[in-house]
Amino acid sequence: MNKLKLNYTSLSFLPILVCIPLGFQLINNIHFGGFKLFQEFLISAFDPKIDNEIIIIVIKRLNETILIGFFSWLVSIIFGAIFGIISSNIYYKIFNIPNFFYRIIRFFLTIIRSIHEVVWGILLMQIYGINFSIGIIAICIPYIAVNSKVFAEQLETIDYKSFESINQINAPKFSSLLTLIWNPIINTFKNFGLYRLECSIRSTVILGLFGAGGIGTSIFLSFQTLNFRELWTYLWSLAILIILSGLIFKKIKFNSTNKILSIFFIAVFFITILFSFSYFLYFIFNNFENFNSITSLFKSSSELGLFDFLKLILETIILSLLSTGIAISLPPLVIGIFNNNTSKIFIKIFAFLLRLIPTPVILLTLLTFNNPSVSLAALTLGLHNAGITSKLLFKNLDSQDKKNYIAMKSLVISKKTSWLLGLFSQQAKSYLAYCAYRSDIIIRETAIVGVIGSVGLGWQLQESLSSFAWQEVTIVLIAYSSIAIVGELINGKIKNSLT
Repeated sequence: MNKLKLNYTSLSFLPILVCIPLGFQLINNIHFGGFKLFQEFLISAFDPKIDNEIIIIVIKRLNETILIGFFSWLVSIIFGAIFGIISSNIYYKIFNIPNFFYRIIRFFLTIIRSIHEVVWGILLMQIYGINFSIGIIAICIPYIAVNSKVFAEQLETIDYKSFESINQINAPKFSSLLTLIWNPIINTFKNFGLYRLECSIRSTVILGLFGAGGIGTSIFLSFQTLNFRELWTYLWSLAILIILSGLIFKKIKFNSTNKILSIFFIAVFFITILFSFSYFLYFIFNNFENFNSITSLFKSSSELGLFDFLKLILETIILSLLSTGIAISLPPLVIGIFNNNTSKIFIKIFAFLLRLIPTPVILLTLLTFNNPSVSLAALTLGLHNAGITSKLLFKNLDSQDKKNYIAMKSLVISKKTSWLLGLFSQQAKSYLAYCAYRSDIIIRETAIVGVIGSVGLGWQLQESLSSFAWQEVTIVLIAYSSIAIVGELINGKIKNSLT
């Protein structure tokens, strides 16, 4: 008897089974009172508000968003490169430093990377209040750690023989280091750094929903007043910003051998470091009274019971698994079923809207006709990330050789089967590897939907902060960070097995 064998193609579709329990809970929690509001929200997309007053507000808010996003990106990229260098093996080999320091730095970066920028933003706003600097600092903290991981991974691909050949001529150690790392650093910046700028802008929008400024604040205020036409004006202006930034990124060319460009990079590098340190010191001393009062806040006691705490952890894990299942399986399933040129256009538009609309706005919209639940939060997070995974899948499928697909169609095999076996099966392994990476981000993003959707550790964090229960906040952060770190280790093993 033949045994059922799961291959990469079938594994890509298997997680869609999470929709069975998820759909059952959503149907049970549905209420029809908010359908009219939901309908108004959708119709307003085709009739945004446009007048002189709102155009001025849009320009002002976009300027704030670009400013916060750009500075947080610049600082996080530069310090990410620095920490990437000092957390890579090559640095310790050149300077003969014990690996003990290497492990400490990597552990520290793993901890701060495990906590989402929204969590950092909420914490900082609770301590220092709302101001322009909070958005930049909240984004920089995890982004520096994320960027440093990417830079370190690239630097560790440097051939050790190159180091030995430079070492034989007794060159200064700093010069040897710079010679070895310069090209990998520039190439990583080209391939990864500009993408992080778009991520930084999106994070700025999300933080704006929680009061950090930028167009996100205007989006949230419009939603609160149910002014959907105004809301869509802000969303479409954000879409234009993202599209234009993407087009600009494609036009930018870098040449690591250009001396003028190298001098420019070094100048920006040192100026940003000096500015960042001086501004950080100014921020700390300017808010010293708030910073000094934190010690008194930690005297609060925790009333969080063990059973409730374990329930919140379980909810967060289930939320992550359900969201990941949707993000993995929904794109290939929908593309495979509706496999024609017209349908692909509509799928790409819908996926773009899912990426464009911030997850809190999607969740708040769905809450108009469904009760808060883990399933609703998972659906929101899953759909948003499915929009991201579908973009990568479309890109890879479009660039793939279609000989097998054409050959199968010529044999009168159905279009769907030809697509599945002739196209997608060749992408399934790399697609799953990317989804494993994406699931790391999904685990951290559970905090966003948790705060809005009243589920998991995100909800408890918001409740504890509202009552200044800092012991509870500490416990929740440790649990949240631990889940993210364990998830990253598991996904790392999965990615290694797929690459």
